[in-house]
Amino acid sequence: MIGQVRSSNVEMPLGFTLVEAVISTAIVAVMFVAAVHTVGAARLTQYRTSRISQGRLLAESLLAEILQQAYQEPGETYVFGREAGESETVRAAYDDVDDYHGWTESPPAAKDGTALPNAAHWSRTVTVQWVLPADPQQVSGTETGVKRITVVAAFRHVPQATVVALRTNH
Repeated sequence: MIGQVRSSNVEMPLGFTLVEAVISTAIVAVMFVAAVHTVGAARLTQYRTSRISQGRLLAESLLAEILQQAYQEPGETYVFGREAGESETVRAAYDDVDDYHGWTESPPAAKDGTALPNAAHWSRTVTVQWVLPADPQQVSGTETGVKRITVVAAFRHVPQATVVALRTNH
């Protein structure tokens, strides 16, 4: 009796039955689908994290540039916003914080207008507002000695990072 095992006068075939093979295949298929789903979710998370990190770097670099400027226009009568001779499309002549109010660019570029690498589909916007010194969340319509600068970096029009800083006249 080759290929059979005798136990208590019952013959049992060696190997898998068709039902066992189908069940094993189904278990492997379910495990494979779960593994592919897990890998896909991990890749999506990695992609989103990368976008947020790049957005933060773009926003922080523009904020650092703004914070290097004077609080207000040096040596002239003070006017909030851009003064005569300061372009709405090129920021090379910006010399005080509020010159950046309303600035929008897409794609992002350096102050001299040089395009930044790997910045296609990105945009940056800036808002500068007077705020109350005791409550920087409260916007003021007049000079208070404190300006709140907000820079938003967006990828394909979806905000990815927002950075905020306060600048004082002291």
